[in-house]
Amino acid sequence: MQQSKSSVSGITPGFAFCTLLIALSPQLQAQPQNPSQASDATKPGVERIAVTGSRIRRTDLETHTPVVSISSEDIVKSGAVNVNQLLNQLPAMIPANGPQTSNTGGYAGTSTQDLRGLGATRTLVLVNGKRHVPAIPGTSIVDVSSIPTALIERVDVLTGGASAIYGADAVSGVVNIILKKQYHGTSLTSSYSGAAAGDGQRAYLSLTHGQDIEDGNLVYHLSYHSSKAIEGRDRDYVANDLSYLTNPDKTASRKYLLGRFVSMYNSNQRSYLQGDRIFRQDAQGNSVAMLPDGVRVADDSSYSLAGIGLRDDYGQFYSRYEWARLAVPEDKLSANLLYQQEVRPDLIMSADVKYVHTDSESRVAPLVEYGVTRLPADYAFYNVAQKAEVARTGQGLFFAGHFPEMGRQGSDYAYDLYQAVLSLEGTLAGDYRWQVSAQQGETRLDNTILNDYNEEHWQKAVWGSYTDPETYQTRVCGSGCVPINVFQPLSAEAIRYLKLDPHRAQEKMTQTVLSASLDGDLFSLPAGNVALAAGLEHRRERSDSTPSGVQLAGIGAMNYRALPQTGRYHVSELFAELRVPILSDLPLAQQLDLNTAWRTAKYNLAGTNHSWTAGIDWTPVDGLKLRASRAKAVRAPNINEIFQPQSQAWNYVYELCYSAYRDKGSQYRQDNCNKLGLSNPPNYYNDALILTQGNPALEVERAYTFTGGLVWSPQFAENLNLTVDFWDINLQDKIGTLPWDQVYPNCIDGSSLDSVFCQLIERKDGYMQLNLSYLNLARHSTRGVDYALDYQLPLGSSYLPQGAVLKFAANWGRLLERKLQSDPSAKVLETLGGMAYPTWRGRNTLTLDLAPVSLRLTGHYVGAQQPNPSRKAEEYQVSQTDALWYLDAGVSYAISDAASIDLLVSNLTDRGTPQVPGASTGGASWEMGYTAGLFDTIGRYYALQFSYQF
Repeated sequence: MQQSKSSVSGITPGFAFCTLLIALSPQLQAQPQNPSQASDATKPGVERIAVTGSRIRRTDLETHTPVVSISSEDIVKSGAVNVNQLLNQLPAMIPANGPQTSNTGGYAGTSTQDLRGLGATRTLVLVNGKRHVPAIPGTSIVDVSSIPTALIERVDVLTGGASAIYGADAVSGVVNIILKKQYHGTSLTSSYSGAAAGDGQRAYLSLTHGQDIEDGNLVYHLSYHSSKAIEGRDRDYVANDLSYLTNPDKTASRKYLLGRFVSMYNSNQRSYLQGDRIFRQDAQGNSVAMLPDGVRVADDSSYSLAGIGLRDDYGQFYSRYEWARLAVPEDKLSANLLYQQEVRPDLIMSADVKYVHTDSESRVAPLVEYGVTRLPADYAFYNVAQKAEVARTGQGLFFAGHFPEMGRQGSDYAYDLYQAVLSLEGTLAGDYRWQVSAQQGETRLDNTILNDYNEEHWQKAVWGSYTDPETYQTRVCGSGCVPINVFQPLSAEAIRYLKLDPHRAQEKMTQTVLSASLDGDLFSLPAGNVALAAGLEHRRERSDSTPSGVQLAGIGAMNYRALPQTGRYHVSELFAELRVPILSDLPLAQQLDLNTAWRTAKYNLAGTNHSWTAGIDWTPVDGLKLRASRAKAVRAPNINEIFQPQSQAWNYVYELCYSAYRDKGSQYRQDNCNKLGLSNPPNYYNDALILTQGNPALEVERAYTFTGGLVWSPQFAENLNLTVDFWDINLQDKIGTLPWDQVYPNCIDGSSLDSVFCQLIERKDGYMQLNLSYLNLARHSTRGVDYALDYQLPLGSSYLPQGAVLKFAANWGRLLERKLQSDPSAKVLETLGGMAYPTWRGRNTLTLDLAPVSLRLTGHYVGAQQPNPSRKAEEYQVSQTDALWYLDAGVSYAISDAASIDLLVSNLTDRGTPQVPGASTGGASWEMGYTAGLFDTIGRYYALQFSYQF
């Protein structure tokens, strides 16, 4: 794509900021407003405040778009040391990166948010209405665990497209974290927690001090959080390898039964097939049967061991979760400095400086062979029985198993995050408020890769180089090569030959934002004042990545190769928001307001884009507000999506035209195979070179959203509030890459060989090349209804403490539709009711305040889900999970005015995961590729927290 020319492309951040100050200098010198001329909105009791969802300061808390809030009290009483824990309980939120989801997805130690399941890149996270420096270089994704809970006043979640109000990336909504403006005294908080199973311990210590100094307030904060890992093997309900097994009764209506399926490669004793039985070598090199005499392998093993499994463990094989982690370890140190100064009555200066250091790690399986490549027919380490089997079949043997002596593969992550924000805010004659701010942030990441191995050495030492694919005959491994006996534990010499030293990749992200805004009343109409908010923002982002020497050379596992990346962009934005009162104080029209907003963003790479919103607030009678809004939200491609250099890795893809597979696909598969000249391929798989890179020709994503609902506070029930909102999101030109292992199946099973999937495939001499890049392909539509209710009932009784109150709060969501189309030529996929997307989700909290004691009970509801909604339920013994509740309980006791203690128990009934394949591991979302979703994988968890204010 040709880069568009921007008139501001040469403006430096410093020059732009100075220009803003000069432009506002007359206003900065304006005299303070005459109190006698103040509008009603500035009088006591009707003070205008900033509300999430609008840049216009308002006297009411409800905007034309729905907002769900989590208060500081909610955070304290939950015992959460990471606000991510609470946010993920909201029905609108799908768990993204976090301690329980980031072991295999990368960037362990970060906590990110995903509204509506559209991806964390489409959820904009703000702090005090301003952007926060991203935690994951090359993206806009913010680590919410880098914001200390002790400093949070509340968290507002705006569930709807808000690009016109807050800028790009707010496609599915906004998470706005509001910090405390003033802090007095010193607060110490410490907590210790752990799972009932005896693992996953967490320790937390926080110290916050605030004091007034010369018309200002200064706050220091320091906190440290440490948590331990939780292994998948330590939860029986996770590590049981539940699978759907073919019913041996071919006449039964239930074609698939529930059972255990243990793969052959899940063992540290390398196994092989001899006939239809599984063997290993003992320490003396003799063949030993791994299963009882009567047990046979029923699968066709002539072309692979990868898919062969057993219906039971027999003590020789472990589950696939032997090496999986349900929670990663984490150590996080946060230091914050907040300062606010009243320079004069109409001018306030504030500063926010922070530093966060995080250490975390991911660990997966050690070196493993899945049994997809035959050993040479003349392999030097065959015993007599194995040689006889080779002679019988005329082919070398498959083998499968792990090599734990090589150590678990994985990464150590170290993050350093810095950010400084400086703001000036004041008022002008006529009750106008202005604000200018400048902020600079940076994230640095060191990724140390551990227990990697030299792929070339492995291939050479085990297989050598063959010239005859029919017999797999090899030549000698060569000078300097160490021949490896895969049937015995690796020798120290072999490990030295294979294993690579730890190697480090580095990434860095910098962000600069300059902004200025003005809001106030333009003029009066009979129904009220017309209010305006307008401003401009200039943002620059840069991301750099330096692969390790091993990655640059492509000598590690799977020959993964990466190149350095440097990408940058800048954008200048103008925005305006208008609130127009249409009617007031009339029958069936206590108040009727029109709300509109427009934003123009000029990117140096993505051109000029516009977003807008139009909404209406209607209060027909006291206590009832009806609201609706329609919006267009946009997201420009991020740095990674544009600039990612080509990386490559080798893997294999099944040849779906092979005789064993060609009749197991769609109605088009066999015909497509014949058209490709693949009527009888000689091998069941293809070596695949997977090339992935960014795409400078990407266009922006567009999302059209609608929300409509009501807010009801009935006059007959004091302290009762109910909100109901319908929402609809239609995302077009969604940016993404196609999963490499789905490209060939989508091509060969499609109605046409001209699809985008087929265009990504090149057949080379001896291998298949998959050319993957970011594309504007997908369409994503989803809609549903959100419900929220809160009620407070004062308990006036001589038997209860004065001020006793019963509180009830509920947040529920009903999903009505969730469709995904990965390509215009692909079938529309309905994921409603699939894993992580049940029809119903909800959260109820009941609190009884009996000073000095407070009791709290929370129930989380997760509706029924299917591992695959497209399957025929009648063919499966169990096709979906049951709906379930998780219960959390807590008790708080105020020891004195200064000290309090909290005891909290999550998952009170110690409920495990539903025992349905795809849910037993936590309810993973296959789109996101993580292993913990809506279901709790940890079990009962205790936390004890102590707080002291002095």
